[in-house]
Amino acid sequence: MRIGYFVQGSADEAFVWGLIQRYCPEASVERGKFRGQSRESLRRELPKALRDLQKNKRCDYLIVLNDADKRQWRDVWTEDWHRVPEHLKHLTVFGVADRNIEHWIALDRAYLAKELECDESAIPKDDPTGFTKHHFKRKAQLLDGEEAQKRLRDFVAEAPIHTWLRNSPSFNHFWDSLFQFSKRVACANPIPNERNRPH
Repeated sequence: MRIGYFVQGSADEAFVWGLIQRYCPEASVERGKFRGQSRESLRRELPKALRDLQKNKRCDYLIVLNDADKRQWRDVWTEDWHRVPEHLKHLTVFGVADRNIEHWIALDRAYLAKELECDESAIPKDDPTGFTKHHFKRKAQLLDGEEAQKRLRDFVAEAPIHTWLRNSPSFNHFWDSLFQFSKRVACANPIPNERNRPH
């Protein structure tokens, strides 16, 4: 199985890799080409990138992650989902993080605090973006950020998904799409229903 993904930044990339590591570790992975750094660039490049992943990189399935930034995530999802080519929609799981991926990463502050070895109260409640980025990089102690990305990937792979589902409608929407989609694909181990996990 080959999974293609299209994301905006390195944290989003680590997030996708973490989910693949968790649910479908036997898959090979391809990153979609993305010129630019803004959400608008991502939206512009999306159709072309997905066609390339499916046709030229021979990807069986596609994952797209985007940030809502300061907009409503449902509005962003509705607008951007329409950019997915019709013939690829049945192969694509599409998520939009409320604000950005760091908000999803901080959905269980106790779990995040344990990983970052900090007090839970130190994690900003309104916007944990800068705090999360800084502490993952500092803990990794590498300027190039590769080890920080690996730690983030492992963090997602072991995350208490059932807590994240309770704490975020946008993550709930993404994970439900992933779960429903998984019923149609050939992972060695089917994705479990995380909602049935003990709280």
